[in-house]
Amino acid sequence: MCARLFICFPLLAFFSLSLPLSTIMSLSPLLRRPEIDAIYYEPERVPPTHGHVVCNLHFRSFSPNVMDFYTDFTRRAAAAFGIPCSGTVFLPTKTEKWTVLRSPFVHKKAQENFERKHHKRLLQLKDASPETIARLLAYIERTCPAGIGVKVTTWEHESLGQKQKQKQ
Repeated sequence: MCARLFICFPLLAFFSLSLPLSTIMSLSPLLRRPEIDAIYYEPERVPPTHGHVVCNLHFRSFSPNVMDFYTDFTRRAAAAFGIPCSGTVFLPTKTEKWTVLRSPFVHKKAQENFERKHHKRLLQLKDASPETIARLLAYIERTCPAGIGVKVTTWEHESLGQKQKQKQ
């Protein structure tokens, strides 16, 4: 887990250091900032054991601020469930533009332009059991704010020996 730590030296301006959270907590009490909540730190990362992608979460919304907050919330929830999660992948933003006449009669030159942007993000969940993924998805579905669409793609992996066991 990394965090941003701002340290003020008398002769220099503010330095921004990216340090692991354990290092920050082990620094002297003068450098730690107890008034900073854990929500401001980078979400905790659970290391993947095998790297098998089990689930893709594809977020889509018109408002990027709410969606970025919710993807961060989802990463923190996955860490609380013990599921390794990729960082937020920013997918291309799709922009729709259209032009409308201001007047329905003879004023053709008076036109108005509108645009709508579809922002998309992707999270990949790795190395988790189907039961754990189902619980996380139920939790995410319950807490999803209005205006955010979530498309879920899940995969289940089986061992190669399943067919031989069924024949016997």
